[in-house]
Amino acid sequence: MDIKVPYLKVIEIDRMVAELVARYAKETGEALRPPVDVDAIVERFLGLDFEVVDLKGLLGIPDVIGAVWFDDKVVRVDESLDDDSKEGRFAYTVGHEIGHWVMHRPHYEMEKVTLPLFAHTPGQVATRAVVCRAGTKGSAEWQANQFSSRLLMPEADVRAAVKNLRGDSPVAFNGVKGSQSATAYDRDFRDFANEVSLAGNFLNVSNQAMRIRLVDLRLVADANDPQTRLF
Repeated sequence: MDIKVPYLKVIEIDRMVAELVARYAKETGEALRPPVDVDAIVERFLGLDFEVVDLKGLLGIPDVIGAVWFDDKVVRVDESLDDDSKEGRFAYTVGHEIGHWVMHRPHYEMEKVTLPLFAHTPGQVATRAVVCRAGTKGSAEWQANQFSSRLLMPEADVRAAVKNLRGDSPVAFNGVKGSQSATAYDRDFRDFANEVSLAGNFLNVSNQAMRIRLVDLRLVADANDPQTRLF
């Protein structure tokens, strides 16, 4: 179930991420630099319980990847993501849950919106939770994805990495728009996204997430798009 949340502009999500980063640095004395330690944000800064568990078995939902219980101050991520080959998905999912906590918990507290009931631990009383499933769409899920992307891949750092690699002009590749998807394959764009991740120390970010971020920031363009020459 998607939370009914107010519309947020991208610039507002940028501001919320910036505020979190600034508060973290002030309260911990440590700057959040890539690769951003999302575990530390959840546990040390937000003071939430955080565990990697068999969330699919616990909730009985085959495609669940993460969940947050506002009242219980608990974040859970499914153990299927706790794999070196899925480090990017793991960090992105944790960042997504952080986004729900920062952006949507105040709305929940004010409105006590209707959410499904789930026990976060076997034997515990079921309480209301935001349950995130693979591929789920909706305004709250979109906002949480945007939050995670900006938290893990700060604009200034991504731009600096690209500039160091290729200079100031956007980099053009064939089929950029199509190759953002998980199934499409464009070797040059994928290789470039890997270069950016290494150059900027985005070591816990997936190749797909970086490709999408590069397109969103207009740092890459589709060589076949007539609009490319306008950059």
